[in-house]
Parts: sequence; C-alpha cells; structure tokens
Amino acid sequence: MTAAPHAVLEAARTQAGMSFFDLWIAYFALGGTAEPDVVRAYLAGRGAHSMDYDVLAQAINERFLDQGTTYPVPYSDELS
Repeated sequence: MTAAPHAVLEAARTQAGMSFFDLWIAYFALGGTAEPDVVRAYLAGRGAHSMDYDVLAQAINERFLDQGTTYPVPYSDELS
C-alpha cells in the first residue's frame, strides 16, 4: 500500500529537518497561497483536497538539495 500524499510530505519534511514554519515560508516563496493553518491541516491528514502538493514537494526537495542530498520527494504524477 502506498502512503497518502500528505504523509509522504510530512515524512520528507521531518527527514529534511524542516520545521513547519520553514516549509510554509519556502512554500509561500514558491507561489503557494494557502494559509499556514490550511497547510498544517493537510500535512496532518485533515485537508479536504490535495493542497498544492507539488509546490510543497518542491520546497522540501530544495531543502534536500541545499543539504547536498539527492533524496527527491516524488511529485504528484510519480505517486502510485
């Protein structure tokens, strides 16, 4: 069974050592428009829609790249 998209993001955020606030700022800088409470609810599995999954994934992937890690968070079209 494949993990839910929100769980993939939350696990990657933790692995990257990002605080929620770090992720939200990076997400916002990439053009994300959801309020912090909406993003937090989505990451906790309480979101009603897919949010901006790819924008959140990009924000986390950029943190991994900054750390010199090649661990990519899959984008929505790569989730099975």
